[in-house]
Amino acid sequence: MIHSIEHALNLRPGELRRGVPLFAYLFLVMASYVIGRVARDSLFLSRFSAVQLPYADIATALAVGVVVAVYIRVGHRSSLRNLLLGSLLLFASNCLLFWVLARFYQLSWLYPVIYVWVGIFGVLAPTQVWTLANHVLTTREARRVFGLVAGGAISGGIFAGLFSKIVAKAFGAESLLLGMAFFLSACLLLVVLIWRQHQESITDTESAEAPAELGPRNLLESARLVFSSSYLRAIAGLIWVSSFVTAVIGWQFKAIAKEFIPAKDHLAAFFGDFTFYAGILALLVQLLLTSRLLRRFGIGLALFTLPVALLATSTYMLLAGTLFAVVLLRGSDWVWRYSVDKSTVELLYLPLPSRLKLQVKWLIDTVIWRMGDGLAGLTVLVFATYLRLTARQMSWVGLALVGGWLTVAWVARKQYVATLTQSMQEHRLEAERAVTPVLDRTTTDVLAAKLSAADPEEIIYALSVFESGRQQAAHPAIRALLNHPAAEVRKKALGILAAVGDKAVLPQVEALLQDPDLAVRTEALLYLSHYAHIDPLDRIQQLGDFADFSIRSAMTAFLARPGETQNLEAARQLLASMVGESGPEGTPTRLEAARLLGMLPDEFGTLLSQLIADADVEVVREAIRSVGKLQKRRLVPDLLDRLADPRLVADVTEVLARLGDPIVGNLRDHLTDPTVPIGVRWQIPVILATIGTQSASYALMEHLLDGDTTFRLRMLSGLNQLHRLHPELKRDTQMLETVLAAEILGHYRSYQILESLGTMPQSDEPVAQAVSESMKHEIERIFQLLELLYPRHDFPSAYIGLQSKKMTVHDNALEFLDNVLKSQLREMLVPLLDGKVTRAERASIANRLVPARIDSPEEAVAALVGSDDPWLRSCGAYAIGTLGLKSLEHELNRCLENPDPLLRETARQAKVRLQASQTANA
Repeated sequence: MIHSIEHALNLRPGELRRGVPLFAYLFLVMASYVIGRVARDSLFLSRFSAVQLPYADIATALAVGVVVAVYIRVGHRSSLRNLLLGSLLLFASNCLLFWVLARFYQLSWLYPVIYVWVGIFGVLAPTQVWTLANHVLTTREARRVFGLVAGGAISGGIFAGLFSKIVAKAFGAESLLLGMAFFLSACLLLVVLIWRQHQESITDTESAEAPAELGPRNLLESARLVFSSSYLRAIAGLIWVSSFVTAVIGWQFKAIAKEFIPAKDHLAAFFGDFTFYAGILALLVQLLLTSRLLRRFGIGLALFTLPVALLATSTYMLLAGTLFAVVLLRGSDWVWRYSVDKSTVELLYLPLPSRLKLQVKWLIDTVIWRMGDGLAGLTVLVFATYLRLTARQMSWVGLALVGGWLTVAWVARKQYVATLTQSMQEHRLEAERAVTPVLDRTTTDVLAAKLSAADPEEIIYALSVFESGRQQAAHPAIRALLNHPAAEVRKKALGILAAVGDKAVLPQVEALLQDPDLAVRTEALLYLSHYAHIDPLDRIQQLGDFADFSIRSAMTAFLARPGETQNLEAARQLLASMVGESGPEGTPTRLEAARLLGMLPDEFGTLLSQLIADADVEVVREAIRSVGKLQKRRLVPDLLDRLADPRLVADVTEVLARLGDPIVGNLRDHLTDPTVPIGVRWQIPVILATIGTQSASYALMEHLLDGDTTFRLRMLSGLNQLHRLHPELKRDTQMLETVLAAEILGHYRSYQILESLGTMPQSDEPVAQAVSESMKHEIERIFQLLELLYPRHDFPSAYIGLQSKKMTVHDNALEFLDNVLKSQLREMLVPLLDGKVTRAERASIANRLVPARIDSPEEAVAALVGSDDPWLRSCGAYAIGTLGLKSLEHELNRCLENPDPLLRETARQAKVRLQASQTANA
């Protein structure tokens, strides 16, 4: 029974239990407020004229400011629970007091006091209910449950209308105050129940906030927070203009009603009738339209429903000016405000952090709301009392204000999406903060401080990090290390300075030719032969002992240098002898040759190609760097072959990217060549992304439907990286939309498979694990495509937010998607990402969207074997053998012929199990 009701109300399991107490709480509060409003209006108008109502509205606005200032200070010293309970007790006792005074004393000043008091109550009490609802529900829960909660306000209004009519006729308008006291007393039990449910639902990762942090410190602090934020200013503006227009319409309604119905009790009955029937209509709109409107169009359209309705009815009121016209005007305000508009406005608060939300909501929903009422009262006083405008003519004021209302609603909707994006970005920054690999200025300064450490090992480590960062210029602190007492520090520092071509240290390096350490002298000779154009033989004869490879390197650099002494053939022979030194003992010589080739004229390509194929990784790395320095595109195939070695991927990628657009053709050929190892193909998208040209983008786009799902993901990642760096480049939107639709349908297909297999993605069963892992990659590809299609929106942050275990972050990400995606795409995608949607529900959606249904485990396994994902194919083969599916033996035979070795081995083992199963059954 409960499940059926939850399904009918579009609630998730357990949400009805949490929503009903909030519904009942708001029902009783709104019933009390409407009853109090009927009582105050009829009592006030029985003693005073309608033109004196603005004075009461202005007094109410001023009183609200004072009361809320006191309320905020009290709230800062108390928990939200105690604050609500204390307020309800005070309100109920006040009702009893007013009833005694109105019933037995009928003092002349009492009716204006009751009028102002009901206005204060109408601001504080409903706001307390919505504050509690915002506190105990997340964004997505609120979107579903708020419809039910708002129904409490409407139902309370309906009940109050009927109650007011019966009680006012039978016992008089004063007796309504006694009913208020009874209903508010019942609210005390509901607050205790709601708070207990919330405490039970709090997880370890989402503990309750301390009471002192729940409320603002004072009214000024809240005002400062509101006016410092463009989003909060938009909400405040929306509330203010809404209150202003409603107050003007309310005055028109009361003034015209007073003209037609002068008797106090009859007027109270009329107000009760109006409230009853308007409440019925509002409830129908709430049940039949609100949730569907929010679910299909988000808050964007919903924010405009009330002002557009008032625009139409105010125009009719201006033309007709009858009692029917004012009832229609006030009815439109009542019906849309307490259904669609109220739920939508409350959703605007949900992206805010909990502490900030509680701090500003009181100010906006009380003081700013009543400021609108007060200004409306002043406006009515000026136009109706002094300028003698009739109630009918006051519609001109309403029409002017509605235009501003529409503008503010547009700004609020825009800021809502921006705030959701900011919330997700903050979570994303927290998730990525510890894994940033960039050697930024702060990091560089920290490392530079390490260079003055006493321990040489710490200095060597810092220098290694500088070296890996591949800075374009050395840090000034490195130059000072040429005089460091540790020889290994001097050698390392000089090597880094030589790598970046720092010629500012030539005099210091000259002195190092006489260094007591052989390795330092050798490094100094190499530096000077490259940058000082010296004759190395003269220095060797003058100074004595140097390492053999440094002598040959220096001579080669001397002979290859343009000028009278140039002898390229002799330099080639020296280089060939260096490259030809084999074995570990020849590694320093080959390493020096690889480094030297990048500084010499481009005449020794064959030797460089030989070094790229060297067995020593450091030699190859230095040769790759030399290719980059010389821009030798002829050696691109040799570099691409080295992508198969994970240790060299970063070096090859950097060099190929520097070669730029001319090598895109080579990269495209490697992408389409099936003989190229898959490890090499996987690295090419990163290179194309770094090249960042239009032809590189097209090369990536051509492979978005590749059969290898992992390869597709790498293509999408590369394409996104490219367009982030070069947003001006064109993208094939039609192709991207086609691929996105295919990925979404493929994800639904995975749920069909899971449902048919009867396994959960979290299961330890190998097939379920494989499908689960594949589905994670499907979601990642979907978000990569969304980022390409909608670059203005931050889909990467939404993707990270959906992975969060914090329910508020997860639900904010879903809410963001609900507000930025087109309706058709939203209806397909959001159910896949909402954790409250069950696997069976997703499978049911899949059966509607995917043409071919899967009705049996055999069909599910056949779908796995026919998948594009190599891992899923292997798991399908495994399932055939494990489940003994004789009918799919032909699929196993096809797997045995597949070139993928993992799939062939899995199929072979499955074949053995299948045959064993058949033998056992025989």
